[in-house]
Amino acid sequence: MADPTRRARWVRAARWLFLVVVLAGALLAFRGHGTEVGSAIGSTSVSSVAGASALVVLGLGLTSSAWLALLRGFGHPLPGGVGRSVFFVGQLGKYVPGGVWSIGAHAHLARDHGVPVRVTASTSLTFLGLNLATAAAVVGVVASAGVDVGPLTRTTGAVLCLAALVSLVPVVVNRLAGLVAGVRLGLRWLDVVGLVALMGLTWATYAGAVVVLSPDPTWSVLPAAAAAFATAYAVGVAIVVAPAGVGAREVTLVALLSPMLGVGTAGAVAILVRVLHTGADLLLALVAWTLASRLPRPAGRPAVQHSSGVVHEGVAGDP
Repeated sequence: MADPTRRARWVRAARWLFLVVVLAGALLAFRGHGTEVGSAIGSTSVSSVAGASALVVLGLGLTSSAWLALLRGFGHPLPGGVGRSVFFVGQLGKYVPGGVWSIGAHAHLARDHGVPVRVTASTSLTFLGLNLATAAAVVGVVASAGVDVGPLTRTTGAVLCLAALVSLVPVVVNRLAGLVAGVRLGLRWLDVVGLVALMGLTWATYAGAVVVLSPDPTWSVLPAAAAAFATAYAVGVAIVVAPAGVGAREVTLVALLSPMLGVGTAGAVAILVRVLHTGADLLLALVAWTLASRLPRPAGRPAVQHSSGVVHEGVAGDP
């Protein structure tokens, strides 16, 4: 059996390396765009930046509640402080190119608290599916209402919304999620409605940030801003080689916001949105990790029985 002390050191070293790579990825996202970032910040009022920042933080907080609710649905609830530490620190993995690092980070961190790797991986995959499905629903609803959303018509918007709603039916979500986890996800209709409501509020807060950052904010454009951001998010997810969808998300956002704001303003807003989301991701991870590290913790990680029936004994390490 491996020396527990040596293994704990390797775990700590790997986690510090992960954080270094994440910071490098976050910084590289703005390489060559320093002038644009400075200009966008300089042309936006402090109150607008503060208001948009608050909305982004609120939206990210809502997503953490959705992730924890899914984990609870698998029968592995985590205390709020610990769970948010796992979620927000793990989410930093999206700044590493490849698209799967956040899922691996979530699984690794949750394993310290007795959650099987397969369950956490399935939770994060289901969470990603929830994000994409609700994003599609937002875009579909807005397009079917006659709002300009790129190439979508009222008819294609309605079809997209219907497809998204079908993918959110509990029996569909539970079955697909269970294929990965090896155990059934026990969501009921009320649970799904709650998750959709959380994500609906999330898209509204992100769209609100876009509106607040606009030079002449008017809440009448909130639906169009929500559809634009949701579409840009989905495109960013599809481009897995881009850390956190950087570049692809901004191009899409500019294209969809330009008819409302103009190309120059849309570009500035897209850059500010990226800056605020990156800053909020890093801040919430730091705060959640700091608060969780102050909580009482056991001397070692409890044994975890995987679906194979094999029991592994773990060693606690710093997140």
